[in-house]
Amino acid sequence: MEEAKKMISGLQALLLNGSLPEDEQEASFVLCEHGACPEEQLIIIRSRLDQSTEENQDLKKELLKYKQEARNLQGIKDALQQRLAQQDASVLQLKQELLRANMDKEELHNQNVDLQRKVEERNRLLGEYKKELGQKDRHLQQHQAKLDEMLRQLSEASYQQADLERELEHKEALLAQCMKREAEEVMGYSNHSTQSNGFLQPASKVAAPTAHRGTNDLQLVRDALRSLRNSFSGHDPQHHTIDSLEQGISSLMERLHRMETQKRQERRVRGKSPASRAANEYRDSWSPNSKLPHSHSTPTMSSSACTKVLYFTDRSLTPFMVNIPKRLGEVTLKDFKAAIDREGTHRYHFKALDPEFGTVKEEVFHDDDIIPGWEGKIVAWVEEDNGEN
Repeated sequence: MEEAKKMISGLQALLLNGSLPEDEQEASFVLCEHGACPEEQLIIIRSRLDQSTEENQDLKKELLKYKQEARNLQGIKDALQQRLAQQDASVLQLKQELLRANMDKEELHNQNVDLQRKVEERNRLLGEYKKELGQKDRHLQQHQAKLDEMLRQLSEASYQQADLERELEHKEALLAQCMKREAEEVMGYSNHSTQSNGFLQPASKVAAPTAHRGTNDLQLVRDALRSLRNSFSGHDPQHHTIDSLEQGISSLMERLHRMETQKRQERRVRGKSPASRAANEYRDSWSPNSKLPHSHSTPTMSSSACTKVLYFTDRSLTPFMVNIPKRLGEVTLKDFKAAIDREGTHRYHFKALDPEFGTVKEEVFHDDDIIPGWEGKIVAWVEEDNGEN
Protein backbone atom coordinates (compact mmCIF):
# COMPACT_ATOMS: atom_id res chain seq x y z
CA MET A 1 0.00 0.00 0.00
CA GLU A 2 2.87 2.34 0.72
CA GLU A 3 4.33 1.65 -2.67
CA ALA A 4 0.89 2.15 -4.29
CA LYS A 5 0.52 5.46 -2.48
CA LYS A 6 3.96 6.53 -3.66
CA MET A 7 3.12 5.58 -7.22
CA ILE A 8 -0.25 7.46 -7.11
CA SER A 9 1.52 10.51 -5.62
CA GLY A 10 4.07 10.36 -8.38
CA LEU A 11 1.33 10.15 -11.07
CA GLN A 12 -0.48 13.12 -9.55
CA ALA A 13 2.72 15.14 -9.57
CA LEU A 14 3.32 14.06 -13.16
CA LEU A 15 -0.21 15.09 -14.15
CA LEU A 16 -0.08 18.38 -12.29
CA ASN A 17 3.48 19.46 -12.89
CA GLY A 18 4.48 17.38 -15.80
CA SER A 19 7.41 15.86 -13.81
CA LEU A 20 8.04 13.39 -10.95
CA PRO A 21 8.53 14.55 -7.38
CA GLU A 22 12.17 13.37 -7.42
CA ASP A 23 13.01 15.73 -10.23
CA GLU A 24 14.28 19.08 -9.10
CA GLN A 25 12.23 21.90 -10.49
CA GLU A 26 12.93 25.54 -9.98
CA ALA A 27 9.60 26.65 -11.45
CA SER A 28 7.21 28.52 -9.24
CA PHE A 29 4.33 26.71 -7.76
CA VAL A 30 0.92 27.86 -9.11
CA LEU A 31 -2.25 26.94 -7.28
CA CYS A 32 -4.72 27.35 -10.28
CA GLU A 33 -4.56 26.83 -13.96
CA HIS A 34 -5.59 29.49 -16.43
CA GLY A 35 -8.59 28.63 -18.52
CA ALA A 36 -9.89 25.90 -16.17
CA CYS A 37 -13.22 25.85 -14.53
CA PRO A 38 -13.52 26.29 -10.76
CA GLU A 39 -14.26 22.65 -10.17
CA GLU A 40 -11.15 21.61 -12.02
CA GLN A 41 -9.16 24.19 -10.16
CA LEU A 42 -10.58 22.91 -6.86
CA ILE A 43 -9.64 19.37 -7.81
CA ILE A 44 -6.16 20.53 -8.79
CA ILE A 45 -5.75 22.43 -5.50
CA ARG A 46 -6.95 19.46 -3.52
CA SER A 47 -4.63 17.18 -5.43
CA ARG A 48 -1.72 19.53 -4.82
CA LEU A 49 -2.74 19.78 -1.13
CA ASP A 50 -2.80 16.01 -0.85
CA GLN A 51 0.55 15.84 -2.55
CA SER A 52 1.96 18.48 -0.22
CA THR A 53 0.52 16.66 2.78
CA GLU A 54 2.05 13.42 1.56
CA GLU A 55 5.41 15.10 1.03
CA ASN A 56 5.13 16.69 4.46
CA GLN A 57 4.52 13.30 6.05
CA ASP A 58 7.45 11.86 4.13
CA LEU A 59 9.58 14.71 5.34
CA LYS A 60 8.39 14.17 8.92
CA LYS A 61 9.23 10.49 8.65
CA GLU A 62 12.67 11.31 7.32
CA LEU A 63 13.05 13.89 10.12
CA LEU A 64 12.09 11.31 12.76
CA LYS A 65 14.46 8.83 11.16
CA TYR A 66 17.28 11.35 11.21
CA LYS A 67 16.44 12.28 14.82
CA GLN A 68 16.56 8.59 15.76
CA GLU A 69 19.87 8.26 13.99
CA ALA A 70 21.09 11.38 15.79
CA ARG A 71 19.99 9.87 19.14
CA ASN A 72 21.75 6.65 18.30
CA LEU A 73 24.85 8.57 17.33
CA GLN A 74 24.59 10.57 20.58
CA GLY A 75 24.31 7.33 22.58
CA ILE A 76 27.29 5.89 20.72
CA LYS A 77 29.16 9.11 21.38
CA ASP A 78 28.32 8.97 25.15
CA ALA A 79 29.36 5.31 25.30
CA LEU A 80 32.59 6.13 23.51
CA GLN A 81 33.21 9.05 25.88
CA GLN A 82 32.51 6.82 28.90
CA ARG A 83 34.82 4.15 27.53
CA LEU A 84 37.41 6.83 26.87
CA ALA A 85 37.07 8.04 30.49
CA GLN A 86 37.51 4.47 31.72
CA GLN A 87 40.55 4.07 29.54
CA ASP A 88 41.92 7.36 30.91
CA ALA A 89 41.35 6.06 34.46
CA SER A 90 43.06 2.78 33.57
CA VAL A 91 45.95 4.68 32.03
CA LEU A 92 46.22 6.83 35.16
CA GLN A 93 46.16 3.72 37.37
CA LEU A 94 48.83 2.11 35.18
CA LYS A 95 50.92 5.26 35.52
CA GLN A 96 50.55 5.12 39.31
CA GLU A 97 51.50 1.47 39.35
CA LEU A 98 54.45 2.20 37.12
CA LEU A 99 55.53 5.00 39.44
CA ARG A 100 55.13 2.70 42.46
CA ALA A 101 57.10 -0.01 40.67
CA ASN A 102 59.85 2.49 39.94
CA MET A 103 59.91 3.54 43.60
CA ASP A 104 60.03 -0.11 44.70
CA LYS A 105 62.83 -0.68 42.22
CA GLU A 106 64.79 2.24 43.65
CA GLU A 107 64.14 1.00 47.19
CA LEU A 108 65.29 -2.50 46.25
CA HIS A 109 68.37 -0.98 44.67
CA ASN A 110 69.09 0.95 47.86
CA GLN A 111 68.55 -2.18 49.94
CA ASN A 112 70.86 -4.10 47.64
CA VAL A 113 73.53 -1.44 48.09
CA ASP A 114 72.99 -1.52 51.87
CA LEU A 115 73.20 -5.32 51.93
CA GLN A 116 76.40 -5.23 49.90
CA ARG A 117 77.84 -2.74 52.36
CA LYS A 118 76.79 -4.97 55.29
CA VAL A 119 78.28 -8.02 53.59
CA GLU A 120 81.56 -6.17 53.14
CA GLU A 121 81.46 -5.09 56.80
CA ARG A 122 80.65 -8.68 57.87
CA ASN A 123 83.55 -9.96 55.82
CA ARG A 124 85.82 -7.41 57.45
CA LEU A 125 84.55 -8.39 60.93
CA LEU A 126 84.97 -12.05 60.01
CA GLY A 127 88.58 -11.38 59.13
CA GLU A 128 89.08 -9.59 62.46
CA TYR A 129 87.36 -12.44 64.32
CA LYS A 130 89.64 -14.92 62.62
CA LYS A 131 92.63 -12.91 63.76
CA GLU A 132 91.22 -12.71 67.32
CA LEU A 133 90.52 -16.44 67.20
CA GLY A 134 94.13 -17.08 66.26
CA GLN A 135 95.26 -14.90 69.16
CA LYS A 136 92.88 -16.69 71.52
CA ASP A 137 94.22 -20.03 70.35
CA ARG A 138 97.69 -18.84 71.23
CA HIS A 139 96.44 -17.57 74.61
CA LEU A 140 94.68 -20.89 75.11
CA GLN A 141 97.91 -22.74 74.54
CA GLN A 142 99.62 -20.45 77.04
CA HIS A 143 96.81 -20.99 79.57
CA GLN A 144 97.02 -24.72 78.93
CA ALA A 145 100.67 -24.61 79.87
CA LYS A 146 99.77 -22.58 82.99
CA LEU A 147 97.01 -25.08 83.78
CA ASP A 148 99.46 -27.95 83.56
CA GLU A 149 101.72 -26.05 85.94
CA MET A 150 98.80 -25.44 88.31
CA LEU A 151 97.84 -29.11 88.14
CA ARG A 152 101.39 -29.99 89.07
CA GLN A 153 101.18 -27.53 91.97
CA LEU A 154 97.81 -29.00 92.89
CA SER A 155 99.28 -32.50 92.99
CA GLU A 156 102.02 -31.16 95.26
CA ALA A 157 99.34 -29.49 97.40
CA SER A 158 97.47 -32.81 97.49
CA TYR A 159 100.62 -34.47 98.77
CA GLN A 160 100.90 -31.70 101.36
CA GLN A 161 97.26 -32.22 102.26
CA ALA A 162 97.88 -35.94 102.68
CA ASP A 163 100.79 -35.12 104.96
CA LEU A 164 98.59 -32.71 106.92
CA GLU A 165 95.86 -35.34 107.16
CA ARG A 166 98.37 -37.86 108.53
CA GLU A 167 99.62 -35.23 110.95
CA LEU A 168 96.03 -34.47 111.89
CA GLU A 169 95.30 -38.15 112.50
CA HIS A 170 98.41 -38.33 114.64
CA LYS A 171 97.25 -35.27 116.60
CA GLU A 172 93.78 -36.74 116.99
CA ALA A 173 95.29 -39.95 118.32
CA LEU A 174 97.43 -37.92 120.72
CA LEU A 175 94.38 -35.85 121.68
CA ALA A 176 92.34 -38.98 122.33
CA GLN A 177 95.13 -40.45 124.43
CA CYS A 178 95.51 -37.20 126.37
CA MET A 179 91.78 -36.94 126.97
CA LYS A 180 91.61 -40.59 127.99
CA ARG A 181 94.51 -40.12 130.38
CA GLU A 182 93.01 -36.93 131.79
CA ALA A 183 89.62 -38.61 132.12
CA GLU A 184 91.19 -41.46 134.08
CA GLU A 185 93.05 -38.98 136.27
CA VAL A 186 89.88 -36.93 136.75
CA MET A 187 87.89 -40.05 137.59
CA GLY A 188 90.49 -41.20 140.10
CA TYR A 189 90.74 -37.79 141.67
CA SER A 190 86.95 -37.49 141.65
CA ASN A 191 86.55 -40.77 143.47
CA HIS A 192 89.13 -39.66 146.00
CA SER A 193 87.39 -36.31 146.46
CA THR A 194 84.01 -38.01 146.79
CA GLN A 195 85.27 -40.30 149.49
CA SER A 196 86.84 -37.42 151.37
CA ASN A 197 84.17 -34.69 151.41
CA GLY A 198 81.45 -35.52 148.81
CA PHE A 199 82.26 -32.51 146.54
CA LEU A 200 83.43 -32.55 142.89
CA GLN A 201 84.97 -29.11 142.68
CA PRO A 202 88.57 -30.40 142.27
CA ALA A 203 87.54 -32.64 139.38
CA SER A 204 86.29 -29.67 137.39
CA LYS A 205 89.53 -27.87 138.14
CA VAL A 206 91.52 -30.80 136.78
CA ALA A 207 89.33 -31.06 133.65
CA ALA A 208 89.81 -27.38 132.81
CA PRO A 209 93.43 -27.68 131.63
CA THR A 210 92.45 -30.63 129.47
CA ALA A 211 89.74 -28.63 127.72
CA HIS A 212 92.17 -25.75 127.34
CA ARG A 213 94.75 -28.01 125.70
CA GLY A 214 92.06 -29.49 123.39
CA THR A 215 91.02 -25.97 122.35
CA ASN A 216 94.64 -25.04 121.59
CA ASP A 217 95.10 -28.19 119.50
CA LEU A 218 91.85 -27.47 117.63
CA GLN A 219 93.03 -23.91 116.96
CA LEU A 220 96.34 -25.24 115.61
CA VAL A 221 94.48 -27.61 113.28
CA ARG A 222 92.22 -24.80 112.08
CA ASP A 223 95.25 -22.56 111.42
CA ALA A 224 96.87 -25.35 109.39
CA LEU A 225 93.67 -25.88 107.37
CA ARG A 226 93.39 -22.14 106.83
CA SER A 227 96.92 -21.91 105.46
CA LEU A 228 96.18 -24.90 103.21
CA ARG A 229 92.96 -23.21 102.00
CA ASN A 230 94.84 -20.02 101.09
CA SER A 231 97.14 -22.01 98.82
CA PHE A 232 94.21 -22.80 96.46
CA SER A 233 92.25 -20.48 94.18
CA GLY A 234 88.80 -19.15 95.01
CA HIS A 235 86.80 -21.74 93.05
CA ASP A 236 89.07 -24.76 93.51
CA PRO A 237 87.14 -28.01 94.26
CA GLN A 238 89.66 -28.85 96.97
CA HIS A 239 87.93 -26.27 99.20
CA HIS A 240 85.05 -28.71 99.57
CA THR A 241 87.44 -31.39 100.85
CA ILE A 242 89.02 -28.94 103.29
CA ASP A 243 85.58 -27.79 104.50
CA SER A 244 84.49 -31.40 104.98
CA LEU A 245 87.68 -32.11 106.91
CA GLU A 246 87.18 -29.03 109.10
CA GLN A 247 83.54 -29.95 109.63
CA GLY A 248 84.52 -33.49 110.62
CA ILE A 249 87.12 -32.20 113.10
CA SER A 250 84.58 -29.79 114.62
CA SER A 251 82.00 -32.56 114.91
CA LEU A 252 84.58 -34.88 116.50
CA MET A 253 85.63 -32.24 119.02
CA GLU A 254 82.00 -31.44 119.77
CA ARG A 255 81.26 -35.15 120.28
CA LEU A 256 84.27 -35.50 122.58
CA HIS A 257 83.21 -32.41 124.50
CA ARG A 258 79.68 -33.79 124.81
CA MET A 259 81.00 -37.15 126.02
CA GLU A 260 83.24 -35.41 128.56
CA THR A 261 80.32 -33.28 129.75
CA GLN A 262 78.12 -36.35 130.06
CA LYS A 263 80.81 -38.21 132.04
CA ARG A 264 81.23 -35.19 134.29
CA GLN A 265 77.49 -35.09 134.93
CA GLU A 266 77.48 -38.82 135.67
CA ARG A 267 80.33 -38.34 138.13
CA ARG A 268 78.39 -35.48 139.73
CA VAL A 269 75.32 -37.70 140.03
CA ARG A 270 77.39 -40.47 141.63
CA GLY A 271 79.00 -38.05 144.08
CA LYS A 272 75.73 -36.57 145.40
CA SER A 273 73.84 -37.76 148.44
CA PRO A 274 70.92 -40.25 148.22
CA ALA A 275 68.46 -37.47 148.96
CA SER A 276 69.75 -35.31 146.12
CA ARG A 277 69.86 -38.39 143.84
CA ALA A 278 66.18 -39.06 144.65
CA ALA A 279 65.39 -35.41 143.94
CA ASN A 280 67.20 -35.70 140.60
CA GLU A 281 65.28 -38.87 139.78
CA TYR A 282 62.04 -37.11 140.66
CA ARG A 283 63.10 -34.10 138.56
CA ASP A 284 64.01 -36.37 135.63
CA SER A 285 60.52 -37.85 135.76
CA TRP A 286 59.04 -34.46 134.86
CA SER A 287 57.78 -33.96 131.32
CA PRO A 288 60.01 -31.99 128.88
CA ASN A 289 57.30 -29.36 128.45
CA SER A 290 57.13 -28.61 132.16
CA LYS A 291 57.85 -25.00 133.11
CA LEU A 292 58.75 -25.63 136.77
CA PRO A 293 61.79 -23.86 138.24
CA HIS A 294 65.27 -25.32 137.60
CA SER A 295 63.94 -27.52 134.78
CA HIS A 296 66.77 -26.26 132.54
CA SER A 297 69.24 -28.35 134.54
CA THR A 298 67.72 -31.65 133.41
CA PRO A 299 69.36 -33.57 130.54
CA THR A 300 66.20 -33.36 128.46
CA MET A 301 66.04 -29.60 128.51
CA SER A 302 69.79 -29.17 128.11
CA SER A 303 69.64 -31.14 124.86
CA SER A 304 66.84 -28.93 123.53
CA ALA A 305 68.92 -25.81 124.26
CA CYS A 306 71.18 -26.63 121.27
CA THR A 307 70.25 -24.99 117.93
CA LYS A 308 71.13 -26.62 114.62
CA VAL A 309 72.63 -24.22 112.05
CA LEU A 310 72.79 -24.99 108.30
CA TYR A 311 74.86 -22.52 106.24
CA PHE A 312 75.97 -22.21 102.59
CA THR A 313 79.16 -20.63 101.19
CA ASP A 314 80.07 -19.41 97.70
CA ARG A 315 83.00 -21.84 97.52
CA SER A 316 81.03 -25.08 97.95
CA LEU A 317 77.65 -26.31 96.75
CA THR A 318 77.26 -28.62 99.77
CA PRO A 319 75.89 -26.91 102.90
CA PHE A 320 77.66 -27.10 106.28
CA MET A 321 76.04 -27.81 109.63
CA VAL A 322 77.08 -26.77 113.14
CA ASN A 323 75.36 -26.78 116.52
CA ILE A 324 75.25 -23.71 118.77
CA PRO A 325 74.55 -24.39 122.46
CA LYS A 326 71.75 -21.84 122.70
CA ARG A 327 68.02 -21.89 122.19
CA LEU A 328 66.49 -20.60 118.98
CA GLY A 329 65.70 -16.93 119.50
CA GLU A 330 68.76 -16.40 121.74
CA VAL A 331 71.47 -16.98 119.10
CA THR A 332 73.20 -13.76 118.02
CA LEU A 333 75.34 -12.97 115.01
CA LYS A 334 78.41 -13.04 117.25
CA ASP A 335 77.62 -16.62 118.26
CA PHE A 336 77.18 -17.58 114.61
CA LYS A 337 80.54 -16.01 113.63
CA ALA A 338 82.28 -17.82 116.48
CA ALA A 339 80.70 -21.12 115.44
CA ILE A 340 81.70 -21.01 111.75
CA ASP A 341 85.11 -19.34 112.42
CA ARG A 342 85.69 -17.73 108.98
CA GLU A 343 88.48 -15.25 108.29
CA GLY A 344 87.92 -12.06 106.34
CA THR A 345 84.92 -9.81 105.84
CA HIS A 346 81.63 -11.53 105.07
CA ARG A 347 77.95 -10.74 104.63
CA TYR A 348 75.42 -12.88 106.45
CA HIS A 349 71.91 -13.63 105.16
CA PHE A 350 69.36 -15.77 107.01
CA LYS A 351 66.17 -17.42 105.85
CA ALA A 352 63.16 -15.75 107.49
CA LEU A 353 59.40 -15.32 107.10
CA ASP A 354 58.13 -11.82 106.34
CA PRO A 355 54.39 -11.13 106.89
CA GLU A 356 54.23 -9.04 103.70
CA PHE A 357 56.56 -10.82 101.24
CA GLY A 358 56.66 -14.37 102.64
CA THR A 359 59.97 -16.26 102.59
CA VAL A 360 62.94 -13.84 102.33
CA LYS A 361 66.70 -13.67 102.94
CA GLU A 362 67.22 -11.27 105.85
CA GLU A 363 70.67 -9.70 106.21
CA VAL A 364 72.02 -9.20 109.76
CA PHE A 365 74.79 -6.64 110.38
CA HIS A 366 75.37 -6.18 114.13
CA ASP A 367 76.90 -8.80 116.40
CA ASP A 368 74.25 -8.33 119.08
CA ASP A 369 71.30 -8.85 116.71
CA ILE A 370 69.21 -11.99 117.17
CA ILE A 371 69.33 -14.37 114.19
CA PRO A 372 65.90 -15.34 112.76
CA GLY A 373 65.01 -19.04 112.68
CA TRP A 374 63.23 -21.23 110.17
CA GLU A 375 61.27 -24.35 111.22
CA GLY A 376 63.24 -24.94 114.41
CA LYS A 377 66.69 -24.31 112.91
CA ILE A 378 68.81 -21.57 111.32
CA VAL A 379 69.46 -21.49 107.56
CA ALA A 380 72.21 -19.04 106.54
CA TRP A 381 74.26 -17.89 103.52
CA VAL A 382 77.82 -16.63 104.07
CA GLU A 383 79.16 -14.46 101.22
CA GLU A 384 82.59 -12.88 100.99
CA ASP A 385 82.53 -9.07 101.02
CA ASN A 386 85.30 -7.74 98.76
CA GLY A 387 84.50 -4.10 99.48
CA GLU A 388 82.94 -3.39 96.04
CA ASN A 389 79.90 -1.72 97.60
